[in-house]
Amino acid sequence: MRVFFLGSGAAEGFPALFSRTPINQEALRRGGKNLRLRSGILLDETLRVDLCPDALAQVHKYPERDLTAIEHLLFTHTHDDHFAVRELQYFSCNFAPDREQPLQVWATDYALTKLQAELESFFEEPPLRCRPLTPFQEVQVGHLFVTPLTAHHKTDELCLNYLFREGEAENARYLLYASDTGWYDPPTWEFLEGVSLDGAIIECGKGISSNPYDGHLSLDECIAFKNKLRLTPGAPVYLTHICHTGLLLHEEMEARCEPHEISVAYDGLEFVL
Repeated sequence: MRVFFLGSGAAEGFPALFSRTPINQEALRRGGKNLRLRSGILLDETLRVDLCPDALAQVHKYPERDLTAIEHLLFTHTHDDHFAVRELQYFSCNFAPDREQPLQVWATDYALTKLQAELESFFEEPPLRCRPLTPFQEVQVGHLFVTPLTAHHKTDELCLNYLFREGEAENARYLLYASDTGWYDPPTWEFLEGVSLDGAIIECGKGISSNPYDGHLSLDECIAFKNKLRLTPGAPVYLTHICHTGLLLHEEMEARCEPHEISVAYDGLEFVL
């Protein structure tokens, strides 16, 4: 399973779209791994998790990747930085005449209903096939098997994280994608007790700030989250969805994570399970 980080930032990006605080200024000065587009990943070139407002910028940023080749799109929830569904109008034959296969879109009923409402205002209807998801019920998505997990992120919407499985029985490999979420509620933790993970991607939206919002994780919570997971020896753990209000630049976050055997993701990072 090949995992590519299309973006690793929070909703406003890092440096932020409309903020010139000292940490944003320093991120601009340092550049490199401190420049973060909105979060999302690509699995094995064909499966994308979330569609952010930076989707076109990602096509331009990674010319070595054929980001037009995705066959499956999974949504976690309908916040704007993950659910830029108006971009899907450019999937239609008028804008993408070379596309031969429809795009399979996987999400909750709530998210698919919101998508359907947007389709009514498109120039023409794109070839999409909507696939509803139910928490804790595994489905086959292309060559992978995906179990939606209940995230703790919004009080007014069912939000999802994803457990990806590649292979069968004792040869299977599992990846947890945990963004966006706060500390999981008991049903999700109970489900994960029976899964031995070969890798995990965890959001760190709050960093070292004192933000009381419980729909994202602080760095200390990420460490506790990682320690609660059942990980195989040497399983990589990456932090993503990193925000300027978390008060840590990439290098400082790396230094704090290293003693806990946690890595910090950055835009364009790739790893293989």
